[in-house]
Amino acid sequence: MRNYIFRRLMLLPITVILLSIFVFGLIRLVPGSVIDARLASGFPGTANADDRAKLEAHFGLDKPVHVQYVTWIGQVFSGDFGTSWLTKEDILDNFGRRMPVTIELLILTLVIYIPLGIGTGVWSAVRQNRADDYGIRFVTILFLAVPNFWLATLVIIVPLVLWGYAPPVPYVQLWEEPETNLIQMIVPAAIAALAGAAVLGRVARSEMLEVLRQDYVRTAYSKGLADRVVILRHALRNTMIPLITLIGLVFATGIAGAVIVEQIFAIPGMGRYLVQSLLTNDLPVVQVWMLVFGAAFILVNLLVDISYGIFDPRIRFQ
Repeated sequence: MRNYIFRRLMLLPITVILLSIFVFGLIRLVPGSVIDARLASGFPGTANADDRAKLEAHFGLDKPVHVQYVTWIGQVFSGDFGTSWLTKEDILDNFGRRMPVTIELLILTLVIYIPLGIGTGVWSAVRQNRADDYGIRFVTILFLAVPNFWLATLVIIVPLVLWGYAPPVPYVQLWEEPETNLIQMIVPAAIAALAGAAVLGRVARSEMLEVLRQDYVRTAYSKGLADRVVILRHALRNTMIPLITLIGLVFATGIAGAVIVEQIFAIPGMGRYLVQSLLTNDLPVVQVWMLVFGAAFILVNLLVDISYGIFDPRIRFQ
């Protein structure tokens, strides 16, 4: 297991470099540019080739692509994320203000997602073919079918129309007013968690049903062990490998959900920052955003692989 972890850690920088090349190349394929936006706003109807050349030189876009990449990745690895082309703000400072907001949203999403998904899946398996099992399966299919953005919009509109209630605005930091902050964050986190919890619940139900048919579970029941002991101590542990994989993947889906709910609920996190940067073709922000969260996803996958050995000791020796 140690050798495996060591090899993965050695491959981590190479993976991040390949990711950075992919991100840099992908951004260059985006139609339009900040140059066009600047020319349209600063020189409406009068822009010429000299104006474009000056702006390209100012932003470093007149250099060969490989030189632009080496310059950019060198700055990133030295801790200089650059500045926004449009607002002139330091990107790292913006990340420092917005990242805690998104991390809080992701943590709340996981706090709702994991117990809700595993709990409903296990309960549905234990109560197979009963009324509550059918009810849980119906609700999970419903939440799989309902888009997050539609549900988020509905959650805002219905209380406003029926009771005249709207969530507190503007956004309040957790360390300033914890109660108001949690009121603002709990609903977006729940919406971001529901679809993932539905998937996790269905997988947990399927895995638990398979485990409950195993001989060692029947042996545990025949020894007179309580249902709670058999389910939680013997059966649940052996369903965790596929569930851990899904819990790791929720990091990616959680980021996608954060982009949606932050925009709808006006939460000043990383998701909303990405949307604003995409709409204005602020390439430095988009590049660093994709690189940071791509690297974080790679790290989460590594942690998920390592955690397999905790729940299945056989993996430690393979």
